[in-house]
Amino acid sequence: MITVLFGGSRPEGNTAHLTKMAIDGHDYEWVDLTKYQLNPVRDVRHDGKHITSYEDDYKLLIDKVLASDTVIIASPVYWYSVSASVKAFIDHWSETMMDPNYSDFKAKMAEKDFRLIIVGGDCPKVKAKPCITQIKYSLEFLGATLGGYIIGTAERPGDIQKDVYALNRAKEWQQTLDQS
Repeated sequence: MITVLFGGSRPEGNTAHLTKMAIDGHDYEWVDLTKYQLNPVRDVRHDGKHITSYEDDYKLLIDKVLASDTVIIASPVYWYSVSASVKAFIDHWSETMMDPNYSDFKAKMAEKDFRLIIVGGDCPKVKAKPCITQIKYSLEFLGATLGGYIIGTAERPGDIQKDVYALNRAKEWQQTLDQS
């Protein structure tokens, strides 16, 4: 099963369009992270405490991810990073690692086929590289890997249609997702 973690502010924007093209023909669950509440992360690493409950939507979201084979993180590039909703979700992984109910969290995450789609308007093929590094290092910390990424160039609505390279990569993903 494919789960898309969508962090864009425009549900029909360039990031959404490119992502939907990449997963066309596949069964997937589209999770618009902007529709969920993610409270600030509780850091109990040095308190000798555990986290066993969540007062936001995080548990629902992480359970969807853990039930997936492929996880596609899709985000516009905002200030040379992924969107705040994507970052908030990733930050919550720290809580999961302190939850005894998820004692196998790292092992389960390592089994996933993670991919990234990012779209930006200010030379993203260069300036979005920190986004890729951020996601790559976050996944590596869990023992997981980033299986691939697409960087799209688009600023105004519909501009993604002009990025032939990104569109071709999305078509390639249609086939490689079958092999996941």
